[in-house]
Amino acid sequence: MSEKKLLPINAYKDIKHYIGNGKPVILAFGMSHCYSCLAMSKVFAEVLQEHPEFQIYAIDGQKERIIARDTYKLKEMPTQIFFDAAGNEIFRHTGAYKKPVLEIILKKWGFV
Repeated sequence: MSEKKLLPINAYKDIKHYIGNGKPVILAFGMSHCYSCLAMSKVFAEVLQEHPEFQIYAIDGQKERIIARDTYKLKEMPTQIFFDAAGNEIFRHTGAYKKPVLEIILKKWGFV
């Protein structure tokens, strides 16, 4: 049985310009030693395989703690922040989702 891939980690400075670029964006904050963060990363990686046009970016909440804490006011990991095409935050969730629940949320917020 093959192991599921993780979503690649991005530096915030390298992806922040995607927020508000005319397409919805998800920032998935997590940490490499967090079971729920790794589980969520695998779900997002699977979604990106099916929908490579989606803009979903993993951010290491420990390495990017100033961004996580000061810019996005995060207190727990994993946290996913959903932005609309104009760059407005429209939804955030702390914890992990199963893929069927995530698919409902992606439809609700205009990804699919």
